[in-house]
Amino acid sequence: MSYLLEILGRGLLAELAAAFRQLLEDDSERTTEELLEACAGDSTDAVVHNQLGVRLLADAQPGGAWESFARAVQLDPTSLRGYAGLACADDELGRTDVALEDLRQAVAQYQDDPTVWFAIGFCLEKLDQGAEAVEAYERSLAAAPNLRNAHERLAALHLRHGQVDAAVEHYEHLCFCEPGEIDTLLMLANLHLRCDRHQEAIRCYRTALTLDPDNWEVHDDLVSACDQAGLYRDAIEHLEELNQAHPAHAQNHLRLGDLFAKVGREQDALEHYLEAAHLNPDYLEATIKIGTSYLRHGTYVDAAKWFNRGIEINDRLLSAYVGLGIAQLEAGQPEEAQESFQMASSVEPNSTLLFGEMARLHLRSGAARQAEKHLNPQAATSETAVSEGGAVGDLISCQIERCQAAIAEHPHYADLHYRLGLLLQHSRRDAEAMDAYQAALKVNPSYEKALVKLGLLLHETGRLDEATTLLRQALALDPHSGELHYRLGLLFADRYKFDLAYQQFEHAARRDPDNLDFRANLALALQNMGLLDRADASWRIMCELAPQTEKGREIIANAISQHQP
Repeated sequence: MSYLLEILGRGLLAELAAAFRQLLEDDSERTTEELLEACAGDSTDAVVHNQLGVRLLADAQPGGAWESFARAVQLDPTSLRGYAGLACADDELGRTDVALEDLRQAVAQYQDDPTVWFAIGFCLEKLDQGAEAVEAYERSLAAAPNLRNAHERLAALHLRHGQVDAAVEHYEHLCFCEPGEIDTLLMLANLHLRCDRHQEAIRCYRTALTLDPDNWEVHDDLVSACDQAGLYRDAIEHLEELNQAHPAHAQNHLRLGDLFAKVGREQDALEHYLEAAHLNPDYLEATIKIGTSYLRHGTYVDAAKWFNRGIEINDRLLSAYVGLGIAQLEAGQPEEAQESFQMASSVEPNSTLLFGEMARLHLRSGAARQAEKHLNPQAATSETAVSEGGAVGDLISCQIERCQAAIAEHPHYADLHYRLGLLLQHSRRDAEAMDAYQAALKVNPSYEKALVKLGLLLHETGRLDEATTLLRQALALDPHSGELHYRLGLLFADRYKFDLAYQQFEHAARRDPDNLDFRANLALALQNMGLLDRADASWRIMCELAPQTEKGREIIANAISQHQP
């Protein structure tokens, strides 16, 4: 489900100016005041007016930017920069129809400019003129066949109208252009599955799993021999030479980090783990080792954030195994499908373990921030007494209680039910975890992660038919949900309309106390489409689950005092 929803959100721009990033780059060394002075009076230099427009647009002054670009176009009717700037200023002012006319004036003179055609398509799409938008995007591809955003928006429009074969063609092209992108491969696999191309789906899933850096590694016999013999410094020296020759190998940086850790050079180890994650953001092992390194140094917030990122990477791997299993079932390969589901079940605990660790670390980070206030000698004595009396309890139990309290206050927040399920599953309370996932799905039947988690739990208990139904549902996309998410994506891309709609929803929520907690569910929908960073959103939710109650402060203080590395 989530990958099909992401297709609907791919290629959207938060602002039209993003399409013209190079054309509207601030190339003036003058201050804003100097530019204003230069444009004052009867200045006839279109270049300076354009420069001032670019500066004001970057400074979130679209009204002033519009005036400068309008003057530039008046002075030079052939100025592509002026027309593009006018369109971007109009877009910022919520005048998409006027921005479209600005762009049409530009394309009348620059008929083969792919960026202008893409921007026209984007404005048409926001104005709900889908057929015309398709024509404009296709014109942009005629001028620049590898323009990624155009392929992505065309695929979204085709998927919206059920033209899956056409969407497949665009993602096949994207995979050809960027063969190492796992997300793009998974989207193509889901599209193949949607139109019953089971063998093609299996091939894409397997390729994605092969590309995952945690499924393979670069080996070097000499480094391995030195490592096994305990000659760590020799191994480091040889591997550093390899890194100089091949600096872009994430696996070599990870291995070098491990060697530095063995000789006690922990800062060097962390730097190489970070470089491995920079080179390959999907590297789960590097992500976990970065979190562990921060944990070892007592930097709890950073540790928790990296563990949280690891959850998102692991969940994607989990989704790939589930997709492979469903494709194999549909292709008449039940034994292979069960093996894939078993692999998914073996991968799944990584997410719950990481989430459990993140929950603990959030409590620790809260204590670290309040150490001076709460860890004084009197408090320490009190905490010791509480600990000896057995009243403190387990940190995960504390987070479960907090999550349950938050659910009591916000029962329509699907993400809270889901995270309660993760915590319960981490505590091996699987029956209760299943109830929590079902509660999440009652609020949001399209919640892909909850569908997968519940499906795998059912699979482990032998309820195979129920499990398969849920896992199939996780990869499906019903037209109603697809249309809602598509329109939400366009609304999100139009900041003026999005802000207005948000204000209206807020007003409605205040007038109706029983109104659903739309903020939470709106955030979840945007995460499903890839329009909000999942790891960052998940971290914010975890922070919301830790109000500074008296009991919470006692547990936090006790955790810090007893678990300092």
